[in-house]
Amino acid sequence: GRPVSDIIQQRLPVTLTLAAVTFVIQGIIGIAAGVLSAIFRDRFIDRLVQVSTVVVVALPVLAIAFVLQLIFGLNLGWFPIAGTREGLYSYILPGFAMAAVSTAMIARLLRGELIEALQSDYVRTATAKGMRRSRVITRHGLRNSMIPIVTFMGADLASMIGGSIVVESIFNLPGLGEQVYRSIQAQEGTVVVGIVTLFVLAF
Repeated sequence: GRPVSDIIQQRLPVTLTLAAVTFVIQGIIGIAAGVLSAIFRDRFIDRLVQVSTVVVVALPVLAIAFVLQLIFGLNLGWFPIAGTREGLYSYILPGFAMAAVSTAMIARLLRGELIEALQSDYVRTATAKGMRRSRVITRHGLRNSMIPIVTFMGADLASMIGGSIVVESIFNLPGLGEQVYRSIQAQEGTVVVGIVTLFVLAF
């Protein structure tokens, strides 16, 4: 008995907040891991990043969310496991669950791009002129390597909004994803079509 637009208006901020937290987490951790992996190529850090990213990519988001909820929520008690009562703090664990696979993809993509950039002629020229290694990496290597990363993250931001159905349902976040899950169970076709149409337009 409610307009679908009212439901969307009420629940959209939760989904957008979760997407923003996820975007920041995957950006910071993914880029840092990719840079460290490229700088310390074929060393322990590089191998650690490569093995961990393969493991994370192989796991479904559903499994990652449950494991994070069990370890960091129930056993350690560091983060709330459901709802939004703790404010922005409530979005950290779901954010990590949603960001896991994309973070691994960013790290692997950036590693390959940065290694290729650091072997290019203009980087070798900058190094030969006596420019500091950190400046060579950030000014010449990283700047050019970030082009495909920014493209990937832009497309992934739209995927986050649609992919929030599983994570919001597990962490009981009152967003659009959780509403879709509830509406499917209740066979409210109009609500599902309305929200999914919004997901498609966002993508």
